[in-house]
Amino acid sequence: MAGAASDSGGRGKVTGEPPELPPSMRNRVPFLIYRAAEESHALANDMLAGTGLSARQVGILTLVTERAPMTQKALADALRIDRTTMVALLDDLEHKGYVERQRHPRDRRAFLVHPTEPGRTAKVAAVRILDEQQRRFLAPLTPAERRQLAALLTRLHRQPAAGH
Repeated sequence: MAGAASDSGGRGKVTGEPPELPPSMRNRVPFLIYRAAEESHALANDMLAGTGLSARQVGILTLVTERAPMTQKALADALRIDRTTMVALLDDLEHKGYVERQRHPRDRRAFLVHPTEPGRTAKVAAVRILDEQQRRFLAPLTPAERRQLAALLTRLHRQPAAGH
């Protein structure tokens, strides 16, 4: 029987489960955080599909509605999105009527991204979906574990990267 798993190339092809990770990756926390984030992001995009928005676009709408209008560069920096991708995301949001780009009053080279009223409405609906996405994604954890995970990740997020 041990040969059956190796002949199939791992569990993934037989059962639909991902192949078992090698020991050097199995308990590597940064890798596990990355994989969990990828799974969470994919679930968010799947659940948002009916809105026509991606999780990244909801992030943009959230920042420009809950803070002040921001420049494209400030949005890209805040969300860690490269400039080319940011322009494409904003082009789509603008095409949908959710944001408007206006020249910055003090820097004619920059644009400020402003939410429109339909953009504000879309953001509220999308955040409701993301609240449900978070509930589903974290369902395997107890409420106390969810709070602990949030606290630990917040601490890691606020820590300056080594060498910076």
